[in-house]
Amino acid sequence: MAETERGCPLAEGVRFRLLGPMTARTADGAALALGPNQQRALLAVLLLRAGRPVPVPELCDALWGERPPARAVGTVRTYASRLRALFEPDRPARAPARILVFASGGYVLRLSRPAVDIDEFERGLTDAARLRTAGAVRQAYRTRERALALWTGCPLAGLPGPHAEARRDRLTGLWLTAREAHFHDALELGLDRETPAVPALRAFAAEHPLREGAQELLMRALHRAGRTGEALAVYEATRETLALELGATPGPGLTALHRTLRSRSRPTPRPLAGACAERGAAGPFVGRDAESDLVLGVLAGAPGAVPVAVLTGMPGIGKTALAAHVAERARGLFPDGVLRAGLGAGAAAPLGRLVRALGAPEAAVPEGTEARAALYRSLLAGRRVLLLLDGALDTAGLLPLLPGTPGCAALVTSASRGLVVPGARPVEVPELDDGAALELLGAVAGARRARQDPAGLRELARLCAGLPLALHLAGRRLRLEPGLSAAELASPGGTGPLARLRADGRAVEDGFRRRAQGLSPGALRALRATATAPDRFGPAEVAALLAAGEPEAAGAIEELVDSGLLAPGVSGRYRCHPLVRAFARHRLGPA
Repeated sequence: MAETERGCPLAEGVRFRLLGPMTARTADGAALALGPNQQRALLAVLLLRAGRPVPVPELCDALWGERPPARAVGTVRTYASRLRALFEPDRPARAPARILVFASGGYVLRLSRPAVDIDEFERGLTDAARLRTAGAVRQAYRTRERALALWTGCPLAGLPGPHAEARRDRLTGLWLTAREAHFHDALELGLDRETPAVPALRAFAAEHPLREGAQELLMRALHRAGRTGEALAVYEATRETLALELGATPGPGLTALHRTLRSRSRPTPRPLAGACAERGAAGPFVGRDAESDLVLGVLAGAPGAVPVAVLTGMPGIGKTALAAHVAERARGLFPDGVLRAGLGAGAAAPLGRLVRALGAPEAAVPEGTEARAALYRSLLAGRRVLLLLDGALDTAGLLPLLPGTPGCAALVTSASRGLVVPGARPVEVPELDDGAALELLGAVAGARRARQDPAGLRELARLCAGLPLALHLAGRRLRLEPGLSAAELASPGGTGPLARLRADGRAVEDGFRRRAQGLSPGALRALRATATAPDRFGPAEVAALLAAGEPEAAGAIEELVDSGLLAPGVSGRYRCHPLVRAFARHRLGPA
């Protein structure tokens, strides 16, 4: 229902939702027009103070912090006047207010039996904790589930000011703890055997890699599912993440669980999952049937062979998502499991993680790439394992990780089309076609959006030009911001599409920027030049734009193709993805 200017005398039974975009409805379901975000932020402060006066200086601090504008007090009075008119539209001009009252140097909201979802959420968590302490685990699980269902997005979404920010942080912390407790109860009740708890828990743990409680729960769930090797890989990935991000080591709970699982595990690997994931590649898997079948056929290989498939493509194209999907399909071909490792500079670190996942004790892991590679191949001997090696940077760092035992296979993802792997089958991951792109965008944005605004979603999908990461982030923004239309997100104005294709701390341009940082000066100049070149250009056109010779332009083009920032066409022609063009134009400046 659209918001109206309807008021409600005495505000009897108004229901406020703040666990997401702030809304209010009267007892009979009419939506209230709460005004601009800053006015809503003032109302939220008064509402959450639960009938107690809030001094005007405190309201100014809540809205602006240490740097209020010159007319902050006047602005607060204006917002209060508008809210009075909303709650008491029939009040005579000089009659005293009854709902939003000025008292003790501040304002107090005196509503009659308001329903606030934050209050319901916190009561639900308290009740669940009480039931859990009393041993009523199933009731605690259901009570907490009802509380978690109140969330519709980021709490107090879009509301400015220190008060809203502090509330968001506190509520998000409560929500994370409640999710962990909910998963814990589900495992204790054995619900993971009846429902897809492990995939949901895996997604939660991946979104919050620094929360050791989430990783511990995932390890326990995987172990219960008979996937102890995968649980051990989660520990290794968490240990590395904590070291890189915080300079810390796993706490006693996670360490003790790891020790216990290692003592119970067999050396034979179970299906494993590492921490590596191409950012933004997660989400509904659509439009990749042909590539999936092709790669699966390569991995099936011939008896006695060691097949290797290498997935390449531009940043955000979904190489890791495709690799993970194929690995899941291929489990029947590799009964000893799937080992997954994120690669980086050098092979020593990922080799160390892999040999530990294969069952080697910590003390038995040698120093140095060659010694670790020898141990790695000896542990793989006689087994049928699929190696998913994600994010290979160069050939030298990849070769020590390739299996040498017939029956094993490797599925590699790489940013570089120039990766040279003898005997490997390269598979270029293309952009999604129009139908698959629209399907992915609709799946992430939600069925309601897809029904209500098909034309807007089609225009937004066109802007994303078949790039799965762009489609995923655009869909996430629509889901997180109900007031944002697809047309606004797809509009050509402002600072360009890249500024809008971001969500959850991720952005499409991040991958482009990382690739551009590794380019030579000549290739970087050529990338800037291609922002203005017509599609299907060749070395001659780039040479003219750079005022350089064709051999120099051809070398720069080859470097851009290897980096994934330029796509080869036919007959020696090349094309630049529209979003790469936007990046070169808006972020790199003129050539």
